Amino acid sequence: MNLSIRQWLAERQIEIHQIRAFSLGQLAGVAYRIVQDMELKSLAPLDVCTLVEVLELPLGSVWEDIHVIARLTESLLRSLSEKKALKRNEGTWLAFQIAYLQALQQVIQQEVSLQKPWLNRAMIPTPAEILKELIGKLSLQDVQLQGLLKTLSPGKLTDTQAEQALSVVADSLLVQQMNNATVAWLIANGAEDLEAKLLTQRLTHSLSGYLLKVVAENAPQLAQLQKFFQLGSTRNISTSELGTLGTSTNSTVGDKIDLCRENYRGILLQNLSTPLFIESFALKDIYIPLKGLVSDKSNSPSVSVDLKKWVQEQLADSETIAVITSEPGYGKTSFCQIWAAEVARKLYPVWMPVIIRLRDIKYGKTLAETLNSGFILNTQVNLSDWFDQEHSRCLLLLDGLDELPASSLGTRAKAIFLQQLIEFQSEAKHKIILTSRKNTLEEIDSDILLQLQQIVIQPLEQEQLKQWFQQWAILQSLPIAQNFFTFLKQSGLFVSNSKFPELSALVRQPLMLYLLGVLHRDALIDDEIWQLAQSNSTFTVVWEIYYRLSRWLLGYPAIGGIKTMLLRSGSAHIHRTQEAIANLLSGSHPQDLLKQMQAIALQILHSDRDQIHLPKTSHPHTLPAFYFKTSHSELLVEFSHPKLGEYLCADAIADQLQILTQQQKDAYGTLMFCLDSPQSVAQHLYKLLGYGVLTREIKQLIIETLLHQPKSDFSLDLLLQRLELFWHGYCQGRWLNEGIVHLAWNYFHTLDNPINVEQINANVGINIFLLLCAGYRATKVAFSPCGNPENVTEFYPEALTMLMGKLAILSNHVLVRRILPQSLIGLNLSGASLSQMMLAKANFEQTNFSGANLSYANLAGANLSRANLTGANLSYANLNGANLSRANLTGANLTGANLRNINFETVNLTNACLFDTILNDTDREIATVNGAVFSLEQFYTLKKLLSQKSLMSITPSADKTEAWLHNNPDIQGLEGLEGETMVSVDLYDDDDDVEDETVFSVNPNDYD
Repeated sequence: MNLSIRQWLAERQIEIHQIRAFSLGQLAGVAYRIVQDMELKSLAPLDVCTLVEVLELPLGSVWEDIHVIARLTESLLRSLSEKKALKRNEGTWLAFQIAYLQALQQVIQQEVSLQKPWLNRAMIPTPAEILKELIGKLSLQDVQLQGLLKTLSPGKLTDTQAEQALSVVADSLLVQQMNNATVAWLIANGAEDLEAKLLTQRLTHSLSGYLLKVVAENAPQLAQLQKFFQLGSTRNISTSELGTLGTSTNSTVGDKIDLCRENYRGILLQNLSTPLFIESFALKDIYIPLKGLVSDKSNSPSVSVDLKKWVQEQLADSETIAVITSEPGYGKTSFCQIWAAEVARKLYPVWMPVIIRLRDIKYGKTLAETLNSGFILNTQVNLSDWFDQEHSRCLLLLDGLDELPASSLGTRAKAIFLQQLIEFQSEAKHKIILTSRKNTLEEIDSDILLQLQQIVIQPLEQEQLKQWFQQWAILQSLPIAQNFFTFLKQSGLFVSNSKFPELSALVRQPLMLYLLGVLHRDALIDDEIWQLAQSNSTFTVVWEIYYRLSRWLLGYPAIGGIKTMLLRSGSAHIHRTQEAIANLLSGSHPQDLLKQMQAIALQILHSDRDQIHLPKTSHPHTLPAFYFKTSHSELLVEFSHPKLGEYLCADAIADQLQILTQQQKDAYGTLMFCLDSPQSVAQHLYKLLGYGVLTREIKQLIIETLLHQPKSDFSLDLLLQRLELFWHGYCQGRWLNEGIVHLAWNYFHTLDNPINVEQINANVGINIFLLLCAGYRATKVAFSPCGNPENVTEFYPEALTMLMGKLAILSNHVLVRRILPQSLIGLNLSGASLSQMMLAKANFEQTNFSGANLSYANLAGANLSRANLTGANLSYANLNGANLSRANLTGANLTGANLRNINFETVNLTNACLFDTILNDTDREIATVNGAVFSLEQFYTLKKLLSQKSLMSITPSADKTEAWLHNNPDIQGLEGLEGETMVSVDLYDDDDDVEDETVFSVNPNDYD
């Protein structure tokens, strides 16, 4: 005979939903009365089968009651233990039911928030009064389900089985029985077979966390269960394990249980059930152990090592911070989540893992106060209390140095924060593991970096790819995984000498491999996408991937068609169905949802933070979970992943830039711009681009978005013209004088961006410059930042000098990493004034410097290959180590210049003055052969003779250049610059081909 709580309540005319709001005391009263009845009917704790009571009913009628049933079961556990101490198997039976119900509730809630199509079949709307009458008749009549439920009711858990369940949890007989019944229940409610198994697998990932919580909160009643969850001592951790982690084996803790610590451990484990984006599976199901290269201060060759092993070895180093670096999408955050849960389960209480997303912090007076502000339990406990405890060391996983909130201190905030961490680590009480983008650390002083132990996550290697495809086969299907693997292999992306080295590296990034897998399984990607790389940059391919993902999410467009795709039985849930799209759109047009997404993306970008608070009137639940994550309050919104956020931000900025080209007729039929006045254009651009400096990725994606716009609706040439007009006004200081920057300042401060007026003005100038350079390069027209030298009123020779001055307001990193190496290629700087400029290592390939003033400029190590320096003033310039291959210096003045370490073999020095220059005898002879003069008097005599004609169009110079090129057969014809140089990436040292014969060595019936 079993106890039926629903029947007991019904006999007393109490509906289950009535007790949802009961306090703990009221629930204890109900439980007390139930226990009394159990005694009268001679029922034991093993006769309580609340999980079975839930699984007997349809999801639509029971899912909102799962939580209260779990709470009531917990009250029963306490009441029963008050009557008589529970045996271990009895306590285990009740604890597992409570934890399983809580884990089930979490998974169902996650599915509801994702608006999964199977829920449409499970939750058919029924009026409340009718549902009340039918509640007793709604038991699921599934034969398989009923048979599996009988294995759980009544409970038949022996002490040996209880110990097994506590020791291995997910692999135990008890949990397998529960899982089998849950799978059958989900299928009976409308889920597909594989889908039900994946959902149940997600549930089991979090089960240990919920069990830990139940045992910790009911420690006296479940005393015999405590040792299985490391409550109260270190005796469950082996001596060898403790030794390798740098902690004394004599370390002990008190018998008191700190509920906050235990609940936090539980949360780390419970988070393992979080679905990956909008999938039915979790991160843990697809996660592959990562490898990295250790940054060796001795500059010895680096060897790829297992990331987890390296980090665990770092625990023995109590004085140095360990830093995990990579670009976004390589798995830094994923590693932190997976490893923190493992530490919480296996290494506690010697190490107490604490994850803090640095994007969540608020700067405090002390480091402890700063870190505590980003701790998810900061309303219950202060982290400084944990720091002060002697018996357990904190393992601080600080995720995202690059995501530190913006500060009025600018980039100095990161350096100050790092210095605080170093001082904290030097106390040797706790251990800090920090993650960061690679380029963020490049902004930090080298003296600070020397105090860090760094490892750089590497692209997936052959064995890792093999593991990934094995996992993909289990989560999708063997044919889907096999076809995807074959598609990438035949594209030549798995060979060491791939035709597309950057794309080959791209598919070895865990995030990008997953996104490509999503597109391939829905037949939205084929060989055409790789053909784009043959004539375009890698960013074109990346943009195309992101664009197709947006099509996949919001539904296929009416034009262009879709490729036919055969849906196999039981595989609909892994594809983007019309039902799923309808759930997302909820009757809205895709374009309306896209506009909402763009608006939120711009707010996040403009806040210069990684998350924003939305007003209470907003509806964040309508945002696609694939792109956005919302907090429990649903008012805190962030991108689901920074890489997807970059695309949304680029798409939003491109949309706003197109407004500048939109035209309309006025009342008299005259066509005019929607933003017609210079002031309205300036206000628009300051609000759009004043937040900070565009990243390289966002800039390129903006250009790609604009290039893909229909020519009937948009003209890139027209946009560039309007931006250039704004740029000329900017060079004159017009917008600053007219107070437009202050209007933008007010807007940014409403988003808590601490930026100041000078920074806004600098950001706008730099961003417009970057967009103009990239835009004109895309149209194969040279951008002239200084204007037209033939027209004095439209010429601003100090424009670039002014821009470089603005950079000093922000960060030297922008100049060194963005402007000098990337943005100066192919510019028209004819007549520009760049005297005394610091331009060392700048890339001026194919740049026109004719007649420019570069006197005293520092051009050491600069790339001036194929540059036009005709008539330029380079007197006393530092050109040490510069690349002048095929450069034209006809008539240039290099008096007193430093010309050491330069190869003059292919340099045109016709009539160039090398008086008093610093160069060796061999180079002097070569320069003489190439037409240089070494007499200042002779140079000015030649210049005077030629002054009657425009130096820019001297025929003899052109003839001499042609003859000079003819006499140098090693020089090849000039090639147009059509993008940034692709770097060859050699990923394998072994066989060219990935051995696909063993990739799918999985049992396709793993779930059967």
